[in-house]
Amino acid sequence: MNRGVKVLIILLAVATITLGIIALSDTYRIGQREEIDWNLTLLGDEEKVLTYDEIVAMPSYEGHGGFFTTVGMKNGPFRCEGVPIEDLCNLVGGIGPSDTLWVSAPDGYMMVFDYDQVMGDFTTFDPDDLREVSHGELSMILMYEQDGEILSDDDGKPIKIAIVSEDELMTEGSYWVKWVNRIEIR
Repeated sequence: MNRGVKVLIILLAVATITLGIIALSDTYRIGQREEIDWNLTLLGDEEKVLTYDEIVAMPSYEGHGGFFTTVGMKNGPFRCEGVPIEDLCNLVGGIGPSDTLWVSAPDGYMMVFDYDQVMGDFTTFDPDDLREVSHGELSMILMYEQDGEILSDDDGKPIKIAIVSEDELMTEGSYWVKWVNRIEIR
């Protein structure tokens, strides 16, 4: 066998192994999603319970966002993917200008958002120096993917609130509710 054919065989073998690893990693990631046992209760004019798989199957929004803690520790910005909160509200009758949104987690943490916040009205900050900056359109999402990966336990697996836009920016960390299991329109 000549040297060119041997090189070609080796390149084909490497390509085949690489494609197999990629396929296996995608299968593993999808498998992780299917194994997540989590329910989200939505309350508005009616009550609806969604599984994690039902949330992930909804039309999604992708943007950038990050947050900082009360002591100034920066997290992100990340590429975030999730379901717009307004879309979730519409599943149970929608949210109006006089309503508030109560988002809670099983650890007892709860955050109340007003209508304007649900529609994207937040103060934003520059990721480099945390100076307040103006922003374009913001979206409040129920995030299930961060930088192309499902959330880790520490990051709020399986779902958390995120404030995102096309630009890389930051908001206060108290808005990024982890482990969300209940959203109520009041």
